Amino acid sequence: MAHPATYDGLTSHAGSLFWLESSGERHVLKRWSPGASPSLAAPGDFDIDNEIHAYGGGAFAAAATGLWGVSGHDGRIWQLAPSGATPLTPPSADAYGDLIAADDHLLFVSEGHDGDQICAISTTTGTTRTLEHSPGFLAAPRPIGDKLAWLSWDLDEMPWDSTRLWVDSHIVAGGPDESVVEPCWGPDENLYFMSDRTGWLNLYRWDGRITFPVAPVEADCAAAPWELGYRSYVFLADGSIVVRIREGLRDRLMVVGSTGRQSVLDLPFTSIKPYLAALDDKIAVIAGTPTTAPAVVVVERDGSCSAVAGELPSDHAVRMPEERSLDELMFLLYPPIGAEDNWTAPLIVRAHPGPTDEASFRRDPQIDFFTRNGFAVADVDYRGSTGHGREFRRSLYGRWGLDDVADCRTVAENLLTLGTAIEGQVFIWGASAGGYTALHAVSQPGPFRAAAARSPIIDPRRWADSVPRFQRAHAVALSGGAGPVLADHITRPVLLIHGKRDAITSAQDTADLASGLHARGADHELMLLDTSSHTLAAPDLATTVLEAELAFFRRAIDSPRQG
Repeated sequence: MAHPATYDGLTSHAGSLFWLESSGERHVLKRWSPGASPSLAAPGDFDIDNEIHAYGGGAFAAAATGLWGVSGHDGRIWQLAPSGATPLTPPSADAYGDLIAADDHLLFVSEGHDGDQICAISTTTGTTRTLEHSPGFLAAPRPIGDKLAWLSWDLDEMPWDSTRLWVDSHIVAGGPDESVVEPCWGPDENLYFMSDRTGWLNLYRWDGRITFPVAPVEADCAAAPWELGYRSYVFLADGSIVVRIREGLRDRLMVVGSTGRQSVLDLPFTSIKPYLAALDDKIAVIAGTPTTAPAVVVVERDGSCSAVAGELPSDHAVRMPEERSLDELMFLLYPPIGAEDNWTAPLIVRAHPGPTDEASFRRDPQIDFFTRNGFAVADVDYRGSTGHGREFRRSLYGRWGLDDVADCRTVAENLLTLGTAIEGQVFIWGASAGGYTALHAVSQPGPFRAAAARSPIIDPRRWADSVPRFQRAHAVALSGGAGPVLADHITRPVLLIHGKRDAITSAQDTADLASGLHARGADHELMLLDTSSHTLAAPDLATTVLEAELAFFRRAIDSPRQG
């Protein structure tokens, strides 16, 4: 099974692009300049990765004075060059991220057991100073002159619910009912940021006294900040601003001119990652479609594109998925490869992880695998998903395991009614939080023949005690709905897959659930893999897991239905 390269962390400096590229476990730093080919900006055996706030982000920085990156091997910050790497920080148990260079210093966020710090380290002497400290969370240190902007949020909040934007000792935006993300000083030396104060994550400007809406639109213009270092807008040389916006399930680029006029570029992409970079009057993005792997692309102002890494979309015979809606509920329907019009097929309903996340309108090797093997896949943006405003994003709090299950069930029943899905051959499939949804779906009445759950959450309250501190508030906010998954309540076959050393969700909880199912004589399969991976996305693991899921679904189709 082929696994295309993935790209992340795109940024620009002095006319060059930098990004992280991975075809497996290792993330290498690449550099590209106009007229040249992409090349390694750090040694090819140097893995750039970090685990700050559990999910990492902002793992490297580029400046005129050098390149720096966090080692996925030892967690230290290193100065990088194609010929070698030199450690900048000593060994430490702290996790580092959100790196940004400023003159002869490197600013970064450091996470320890007692909270977060914003630190500045001299790139010449290695001397480190602590600029800010919080028992909660800090992010996005953004210096300009003698001023520093940054974000903070409390231990009992998530950054997509409540953050505060500081400039020196003053709060300039945010609060209990407002999420502020992605601050950045503009070329006009004003501070820009995304805020959901209207219910939509939109771009604003603070000029030192007054906050102005820059691009008001009824759409989310930023992703939920699971990782540090996202940048969903950039400034071009002509004074315009380019903003990534979410329309339905598609990502687009909106250009905001110096007069405030808005226009959307006509691009052949459906998915754009929240890493925008500027090359004078051009925009660089990581973009893809459901039928082409993501690519690093340079976009001209007229919408024409050229690929720097990867390939542009082209005409081909592969059918695009359909973007469908049932009132406010949206989903992507992927037909089996080679399906004719009016097709009918076994159906897999996917509950995406998160659950504060979204169905991505880009190529997915997991979906590819099942559609190549004769299945249709419905990827559901159930209640609680991102990209549809603050109210929708928060709607699953206290309702987890209920409303998400109901939405997945609604999609399945709709496709059965239309004759697209086959009675008795409808499955639900999810990972992490999506695994919790999948298991509750076969604990309640509904059309699902069986469920496959990867790295699932079993008990939200127990998960809140064991999950990394970044996500504890998330676990508390979500819980109170359906409660724990109970072996006595599961009425249909389940496949449980978990990494033995998973630090995000408990493999022991999954094993205990399997023991309860075994005691009942219930139809189930358990795979405990010798890995610490939560996503199980490494090529060797992914192939093993997908083949097991396919065999499980096929066995369920061939077996008599019970009950």
